[in-house]
Amino acid sequence: MGPSSYRVLDADLPWLGSSPLGPRRLGVDDARAVMGAQDPVALALMLAYARSYAGALGGAVQGLAGAAALALVGRRRASGWALAVAAGSALAVIETRRRARQWEAVIETRLATLAGASAGEPA
Repeated sequence: MGPSSYRVLDADLPWLGSSPLGPRRLGVDDARAVMGAQDPVALALMLAYARSYAGALGGAVQGLAGAAALALVGRRRASGWALAVAAGSALAVIETRRRARQWEAVIETRLATLAGASAGEPA
């Protein structure tokens, strides 16, 4: 199954990843759709997909490592460019993770609500 496999299980769930910066901004309608979901498996898959955006940090780490390696071999100008790219990547990661965390919070809240309902508490 692909990244939108949660939508195969529950087509009413919104699609997270439709922005160049990773997950798109969470809207009220998105949160309502997640809070109305009944399938914990679909929600778990959606949560896993939202958490996968943590992998975007690799670009910033690679840029820093490249900058350090270039500095060690005396290529200061190239090292500066690599450091600038790493800084830009880090800023993109911050925004990506911020958006993903908003989605994660809503999904985790719904899963907790469903778990409480299965334990005899009202959903």
